[in-house]
Amino acid sequence: MKRTYVSAAAVAALTLSLTTACNDSGGGDGPIKVGAINGITGLFQTPEVPKAVKAVFEEVNAAGGIGGRKLELISKDDAMDPSRSGQAARELIQSNKVVALAGSSSAVDCGLNRATYTKNKVVSIPAVGVDPACFTSPNIAPVNPGPYALTTAMLYYASETLKRDKVCIDYTVLPGSGGGIEGAIKKWTEITGKTLAHKNLAVGQGDPTRYLVADKNAGCQAVLYNATVGPWFAQARTQGMQKTDFILAANSYTDANAKTIPPDMTAYAGTEWQPYTDPTLPGNDRWAKLVEKNGIQKTAFSQGAVMSADIFVQVLKTIKGDITRESVTKAFKEMKPINYPMVGTPYVFGPGDAHNPIQGSRFVKADKGGWKVLPGGFTVPGKS
Repeated sequence: MKRTYVSAAAVAALTLSLTTACNDSGGGDGPIKVGAINGITGLFQTPEVPKAVKAVFEEVNAAGGIGGRKLELISKDDAMDPSRSGQAARELIQSNKVVALAGSSSAVDCGLNRATYTKNKVVSIPAVGVDPACFTSPNIAPVNPGPYALTTAMLYYASETLKRDKVCIDYTVLPGSGGGIEGAIKKWTEITGKTLAHKNLAVGQGDPTRYLVADKNAGCQAVLYNATVGPWFAQARTQGMQKTDFILAANSYTDANAKTIPPDMTAYAGTEWQPYTDPTLPGNDRWAKLVEKNGIQKTAFSQGAVMSADIFVQVLKTIKGDITRESVTKAFKEMKPINYPMVGTPYVFGPGDAHNPIQGSRFVKADKGGWKVLPGGFTVPGKS
């Protein structure tokens, strides 16, 4: 674990800022400051997310703001660097005096800053929750199912919808995320009573032959996979696995990946929101028009950005009186569920110590270099 040491002067300054924070938490007549920690550079890049959140805020501001106050997004790039992410959270809370965070999309934010958010009684509504801490923290509630709920839904789809008896998984698991994936597999087993025919949670880059041979020897009928798409399917085809159903995680659901899948291979992808490649689906019309108007890339992550901003605005509008960090936190802890058409279950923050309100996945199938949206709506394990 990387440790960061600070000087006595820095500790004194931090103590002073925390003491005064209670007296200056975003109230007044000025703009309502909202923070976000995003991956703009580094290994996990989501530059479209803060752009889409800002577009929603500008839309609200053009209509008069919230009680006459404008929304101001302050986004900080952590470049997937833990030290930068921690510094970004402290600056947003102590220096910028944000009332909350909305639309974050960092791979390291939740795990690193969860205690900071709890200590400062500030809530975060990420557009993209990645690591387990995003879903097991009292003051964080993402608007996406996340990779763990999605994995359970994908396994459920393989065994219950596709009716595959031998389901397997080949995943590249980020550091610290292995427990989340194991928990997702366990939940699927508890719901269905079934177990995996083969499991590998340490898939590396490079030649995928050995992983595919292992799947073939295990008799896998369906394989969940979350790493590089092109080389994987080229080798799967060489291995004669045309009758195997490959189910890709949401990170592989892109236009570019669809073009790399051979036409005689069967590939599905699980989505966290309504499939973004079909703008006619519920909730997608508003998102598509907004990002097109502002020249923002159409991705699933930009869907999450618009949803997190919309949810944030809707909850702010319920606040009676001054909008401060305290009133915003209280509003989210006491909010009623919001039915948002882009996802499978209602969004609610609530008072609990863990939050994973969005469940389920829709599925698409690779078809002629693109993605075909499959019928049936959202698959919610145990409820569909």
